[in-house]
Amino acid sequence: MVPRNSAAGAVEGNEESCGSGVAFPGVLLGVMSVAVAATDAAAPRMSIAQSVLGVFTNPSAVFQQHLMHVPAPVCLIVSGLAFGMFYLQTGLDVFRGDWRGIVYPLALGALGLAVGTVGVGLLAAIAWVLSRPFGGSHPVDWAVRAFGLAYAPALIYSGLGLVANLLLGWHTSLAFGVTGLLWALGPMIVAIREMTSQRTGVSVVIATVCGALMLALWALIFR
Repeated sequence: MVPRNSAAGAVEGNEESCGSGVAFPGVLLGVMSVAVAATDAAAPRMSIAQSVLGVFTNPSAVFQQHLMHVPAPVCLIVSGLAFGMFYLQTGLDVFRGDWRGIVYPLALGALGLAVGTVGVGLLAAIAWVLSRPFGGSHPVDWAVRAFGLAYAPALIYSGLGLVANLLLGWHTSLAFGVTGLLWALGPMIVAIREMTSQRTGVSVVIATVCGALMLALWALIFR
């Protein structure tokens, strides 16, 4: 016969070992969760300058991994500055040597800033609505961020054009400004593909319509 105390001790020992066996996976999962959270927190975030250059070189990576880390107002500042400098150098081209001097170009630059912020925000909302029937799942603020940063190439081209305009006296609105807007179609297509479940054909059509609207507005103002 097994002594009663020995049997009780064996049962208690089994219970403790079972409890330890159940607790260990829980502790392990807890440690893994903390490790994953620490890894995510330690993941490097791109600066504004890196985001702008990233959209110019690899927009897909920026939109998929870093876009929501960039505040929407900052994204619209990117597009606002791009259009502001584009409209400013267009004004300089049109009114160079005119008695109106710098007043009209500056006013047009301010108009471009409004187009690049309010106008691009509305354009992003329109594209977001058009993408909904094609399986889009991103919120509208994602679209606003993506469209703002999509004009990063236009920002770079407009900046270079403005420098050439002021220092060299070149007419740069077409060579640099319009070229920048056309370059922005590439990141815009990538952004719309993210909003349409990777439907390239639909994305090209929507991006073409959006780009044509912005160019038509510019042509209407400076006709």
